[in-house]
Amino acid sequence: MRRSRAQSVKGVWKRKGDKAVCVLCSGTVVCRASSIKLHFETNHKFFGEKSELKQKELIVSAIKDRNKQSASIIKYVSKNCHTSAASYSAANAIARHCKPFHEGEFLNEAWLACTPSLFDDFDNKDKIIHRIKDVPLSRNTVKDRILKQAENGTDEQNKDINSAPFISPCIDESIDITKSARLAVSARYCIGNFIKEELIAITSLLATTKGTDICTAERDSLAEKDIDLKNIVSVTTDGAPNMVGKKKGFISLFKTDVRHSILECHCIIHQQALCAKSGLTSLDNVIMLVTKIVNLISSQALNKRKCDSLLDEVNSVYNGLLMYNNVCWLSRGNVLQRFVDCLEEIRLFLQNENKIEQYPQLIVIMWLLILMFSYRHMPTFQ
Repeated sequence: MRRSRAQSVKGVWKRKGDKAVCVLCSGTVVCRASSIKLHFETNHKFFGEKSELKQKELIVSAIKDRNKQSASIIKYVSKNCHTSAASYSAANAIARHCKPFHEGEFLNEAWLACTPSLFDDFDNKDKIIHRIKDVPLSRNTVKDRILKQAENGTDEQNKDINSAPFISPCIDESIDITKSARLAVSARYCIGNFIKEELIAITSLLATTKGTDICTAERDSLAEKDIDLKNIVSVTTDGAPNMVGKKKGFISLFKTDVRHSILECHCIIHQQALCAKSGLTSLDNVIMLVTKIVNLISSQALNKRKCDSLLDEVNSVYNGLLMYNNVCWLSRGNVLQRFVDCLEEIRLFLQNENKIEQYPQLIVIMWLLILMFSYRHMPTFQ
């Protein structure tokens, strides 16, 4: 007999492993005949006084009750698994849409409000309502669920990176809206026949953004992920001087740390961005005039209210213009699109304000052709 399997002992006992379990009282004793006999004589004297038929009935009834209890426990655990899975799914949706943690309680309330109408023709409507009520979506629960999923995602990422034979990091240093320098570290690596490219770290550069600072931050990020530098075969940067400097640039310093030759790549997306930003100088006049008109309307509160009111009167699909930010220059495509879509309304607004004569280009065919060309192809350049 295998130890992991249960075995009946005269119908009253179940042997499981090294223990004997009494089906009458669920007590456990060492699986020896003397121990079983002592337990039986001490706790169940009445059993020996009954007839053999009554003994069989008691045993069958006790086993049935025990199985029913086990089934109830399994059902309860299974129910909790379903509600926990739903809780994790809701927390994942809240995190992906950057919603606050207490939105989980709102979701639960919304589900309960919709359920009576949505499942009115279902026979198990009450069961559905009770199941929704059991889904844990409190603020702390949602927070814990999100943290656990983030931890699991990080663990899976670390496992994939450490099992990859070759790794190619990509480094990008930029400034966020708080004027703080941030270093984004991405990595491209192979898992079987699939290539993955994921963000592995975002670190802050507290002082300067020299090549030595970037190299130190990059080295710390790779060490935190337990990445073996021997597996690095290439590195991609944005081509800035602090990245590609001959002596103190990041790549030169990083090669010293890696101690083997690696490929140096200039990010093609960044090259395209530079081309769209500085290469198309013939479009600068168009962008400058569009920016000037948009700022005239949007930067002054009175003009903005008048323009918004005009757009509302003509039933425009937009309720205002977008301002162009030279720092976030990739927004120029969206600004041009909104400007072209509202061109007639902008002309009408400037005419009402007696300022149309200041912008004669708005009726010049050649300028309008360049504007439409920019509007059509700017998203492609970006």
